[in-house]
Formats: sequence, C-alpha cells, structure tokens
Amino acid sequence: MTRKLKPDRGIQGLVPAIISLVIFFCTLIIFGYSPAFKTLGSIILIYSAFFGFWPFYKTGNTYFLVSGFYLVAFSLVLFFIDVEGNVRNPKIVASTETKLSLLFVYLFLIWLIYLVSQKKLKWKGREVMELAAWEVESGPDTYTDRPRPAGKLEMSKYDVIDFSNYLKKNLVCMPFEEENRILLLPVKMGEDYGLFYNPSFDYLSKTWISFDFEGNISVHISRSDYLDFREDLSFDQLCDDLGKLMITFAEFYLNGNKIRILDRIDSVKIGIFS
Repeated sequence: MTRKLKPDRGIQGLVPAIISLVIFFCTLIIFGYSPAFKTLGSIILIYSAFFGFWPFYKTGNTYFLVSGFYLVAFSLVLFFIDVEGNVRNPKIVASTETKLSLLFVYLFLIWLIYLVSQKKLKWKGREVMELAAWEVESGPDTYTDRPRPAGKLEMSKYDVIDFSNYLKKNLVCMPFEEENRILLLPVKMGEDYGLFYNPSFDYLSKTWISFDFEGNISVHISRSDYLDFREDLSFDQLCDDLGKLMITFAEFYLNGNKIRILDRIDSVKIGIFS
C-alpha cells in the first residue's frame, strides 16, 4: 500500500521524558542524588496517572493499566533507593523494598513491551486516514470546512453507542455524544494529549464521522488533516471514502465480525509509534 500521509515526525511522546531528565539533573546538581531520585520518583508517579490510569478511565482500554502500574513500580524504586557518598563518588544502596519494586518493574516492563509491539496502546487514527485515502485520486485543492453527507445505515441508538465504545476501547476513534448523534474522531498518536488534557478541546473542528440516531452519516475533515496528505486529493472522494470505511466498520460490528475492523486497520502496517 502506497502511503498517502506525510511521515510522522512529531516528538510529543518524548516531551515528558525530556522534562523529567531536566528536572532530575537540576535537582542532582543542587541537592544531590537522594533528593534527585525522590523528585524523579514523584514526577513518574504523577505520570502514572496522566499516561496510565486517566487514559484507562477515558477509553476503557485495560492495557493502559499495565503502563500505569509499571510507572508506579518504577517510582517506588526511585523512592526506596538510597545513595551514599557525594555526586562525584556515589554508592547505591538497594534495600529489600527497592529489590521487590524492581522485580515488578521488570515484570510490567516485559508485559508493556509486548503490548506496544502488538499495538495495543497505539492510537489508530493514522491508519483510518490511510485506508480512507487508499483509492482517492489526486485532484485540485477543493477543501471545504463544511460537513458532507456520506450515506445512511440503519442502526439503533444503542448499536451506535456500542459501536462507538468498541472503537474507543480499541483506540480507533474517540466518540463525542450529542443530543441526537455521536461523532467519532480518528485519533493519531500524539493527538491524545490535547484530547485528554485540554479543557477547551474543540472536537467539532477536528476530523469526525457523525452517526445520528436516524441512520444518517456525515463526514467532516479538518484542514490540518487534509494538509497532512502528501498531495492534494479529491476532497469529495476523500470524504465519501472515509464515510464508506466507517460504514464498513459498522457493518462488521453489527454482523458480529468486529475483529475484521482491526484486521483492516492492521493491514496498513504503520509503525508502532506513528
């Protein structure tokens, strides 16, 4: 499959690590090893909530708990570890609590590496947009911010809710429920920070596929997502194909073949961090 999207060169995922290291080394230089380790442990404990338990609460994806508990175990190692001597000649003293916490770090780390390799913690919005653009032809820049009708599918309100929850749990789309419809936002890696932590997050300005409770489907593609393609694509066809793709996913779900949704997504074979 020829890639239609530009390569992902975002470094959002590295920002928390960079901040942590800067604070760690600043604390080390000023106060020494023990305060620096405890400060880093406090930061990582906070990260466990932000990058483990809160995403689990928002999505229902239980694999985020593994990430959360890994960070908790890592923070405990840093809390329990003791360092004797000075900055130039440190000597690490590992207590029983440190060794026990380190054992859990290894266990959760192995589990976490497996989950990451299987894309269980990967947002799949990039795959959705690649699939939607697969057969779209190049064309003049015909972008418009107006939503476009994209078809109709007979689904009850509860079917739409169940379908949207399945996509949310598997990190395909994040649903936003309104009075008479649900908007499904394909989320790319790195975009979840704004989604989870921005109190003024404007979901209507993003790319979304709307399923109303009367069966009508419409599509809105944001300008930033449209410009993320390598070349100008026929905008009408792109909207139509994104709508058809989500209708296909919904039909898979209604027919009891929901695993086929993930099979289609996995067929794109995008890297685990993109």
